Amino acid sequence: MFKNISKLVAGTFIAQLITFLVAPVITRLFTPSDFGAFTFLISIAGGIGMVATLRYEMAIILPADDKDSINLAFLSLIIALFISIISTAILFIADRLFFPGIIMNPLYRNWIYLLPALIFLMAASSVFQQWYNHRKEYRTLAYSKVITSAVNNSTTLLMGLAGFGALGLWLGNFAGSLFVILFFAILFYFRYRGNLGYFDISLQKVLAAKYKYLPMANTPQVIVEMVQSYGIIYLLKIFFASSVLGFFSLSLRLLQAPMWLVGISIGQVFYKEASERFKKDGNLIQPVMKTIRTSAIIALPVSVILLTIGPWLIGLIFGHAWTEAGRYARILAPWMFFDFVRSTISQTPLIIRKARPMFFIAVLGAMFIIIPIVAGGIFFRDPSIGFILLTITHSLYSIGVIAWIINIAKKSSQNTE
Repeated sequence: MFKNISKLVAGTFIAQLITFLVAPVITRLFTPSDFGAFTFLISIAGGIGMVATLRYEMAIILPADDKDSINLAFLSLIIALFISIISTAILFIADRLFFPGIIMNPLYRNWIYLLPALIFLMAASSVFQQWYNHRKEYRTLAYSKVITSAVNNSTTLLMGLAGFGALGLWLGNFAGSLFVILFFAILFYFRYRGNLGYFDISLQKVLAAKYKYLPMANTPQVIVEMVQSYGIIYLLKIFFASSVLGFFSLSLRLLQAPMWLVGISIGQVFYKEASERFKKDGNLIQPVMKTIRTSAIIALPVSVILLTIGPWLIGLIFGHAWTEAGRYARILAPWMFFDFVRSTISQTPLIIRKARPMFFIAVLGAMFIIIPIVAGGIFFRDPSIGFILLTITHSLYSIGVIAWIINIAKKSSQNTE
């Protein structure tokens, strides 16, 4: 496991190094309000993109037969394309009936039709990642992270120098998503084009029925987790100025994002190897505990830096105007740590078909996201208090989920002995 994780972490390190080198310039070209407007729009695409395949892409790594895996990939892409088309139709109708009477940020009104395209690109990226994970091509996944970061940051930098404002952040993200899909697709053509002949609609129908527990059980869970991931953004947009959302988004973009990208890498390897281990002897507790230790060791230094010198460091690197983002990051550091560890083993219930109880646990987690921010906005009118409450409640929630996953992994291992 460590060898495979190291390949992905190496790619993540280079990707984040590019981000950190460019970020001091980008934060001087864009205002906190620009980041706030961009974050709100991109969160909509990210939220829908998470469920645009109805989670069938999570089944790609499960079959031993490439024919089944490739047809699951085709099925996922077809569903994502259909949902993107539906999204376009809904936006078109809304644009004609509702948007004309609404005062709207020009970024939203003029470029909102890029949303369906970005939704599809995000979904397609997830499909390709699961395919290359199925093939254990971790070097390819590492390269993809570098490409995404390089294209995203270079495009954003050029757009900022050209004075595009928040739109430059949006176009940078779009360019990064587009180029990584082209990379995945071209590589797939040269390595696996023979598998395109496996396309079989009848088989896709059979596979859709076989893995129907994913859209039925896992999709609702992901929607709830989407509230956890993006609910903060929507609520901050409602209760506070765009600059507050901008400060918060920078803390995520530059501090939580590196941990999350590493976490995704660890989670991808864990999901593949734990699935294989479970099929072989049912022993899940060993990979679960090993992943917890690995993720904790990786996340701890970042959290300590945030807690000790976060505001000073961010102000020094990105400019005094962004010092507030460092204060938010310091408050959120414990939450980032425990949530990072939880995320790396979050696919365990899916492996042992415990998705339904995980759904109800995720609902509880969403409540722990919503209540603190709403309290900070309504009762205290202070985002910092909301973040303090969020850190307390969600740290306890993440610790509880980790303990539950360890427990079900132990029981699963005992039942196979």
